[in-house]
Amino acid sequence: MKSRNREMFKVGPIGSKQYYDKSWEEKGRNMISSIYVAFNKDSIKCIQFSYFHNGVHVVSEKHGSSKGQSYEIVRLNADEYVTGLSGIFWERKVTSLTFHTNQGKHGPFCNGTGYSSSYMADYKKEIDVKIRDRREFGGFFGSFDDEFDGLTSIGIYVYPTYDNKPTLNQAWDPLYAFAHNQIPTIADGIPVMHIRYKPKLKDRIFSKLDFKRAMLCLIKVFLD
Repeated sequence: MKSRNREMFKVGPIGSKQYYDKSWEEKGRNMISSIYVAFNKDSIKCIQFSYFHNGVHVVSEKHGSSKGQSYEIVRLNADEYVTGLSGIFWERKVTSLTFHTNQGKHGPFCNGTGYSSSYMADYKKEIDVKIRDRREFGGFFGSFDDEFDGLTSIGIYVYPTYDNKPTLNQAWDPLYAFAHNQIPTIADGIPVMHIRYKPKLKDRIFSKLDFKRAMLCLIKVFLD
């Protein structure tokens, strides 16, 4: 796996830090082992992470208030990594939060608005940029506010990777690498992927036939 121009970018957040100035960053800390969540019936109060950095197990600062009535620990498996988030931002605070990983979901935590899920559907937001490699997750960021004693926003960093060695099934498509390696365009802080090239069925069939002919020619050369 080779990389070039690997500048991390922010995706999200769920929530808003428009009225708050207490931002927090866990940029580059992608080897998350545990996530600690404190909450009450109304909102997410505090979040904290433990992760591996340079071979050492490190615990982050607490982001938010420690006044939560309930506490949960999300323990990730050794081969598990974060791929996204979903949650609800209601009345200037994060009232529900779910962590998405390559092995499933952890949460939701809190769900404390008191309204039906159908009513709150318009306030729910999901961050999913199709992370498929641990190296693509680049850590968390967010904000909190002392007045409301809780988390007001949370998002993730994404670290683009570029695979210059397509699989055998991809090798027949000459434009695969071009489409696969495009960098997302950032619009209002949200990555927008370019439309990927997808050849027509007849072109794919002819390409496969050409590939088979080439292989047969190579075999014939070796046999001769």
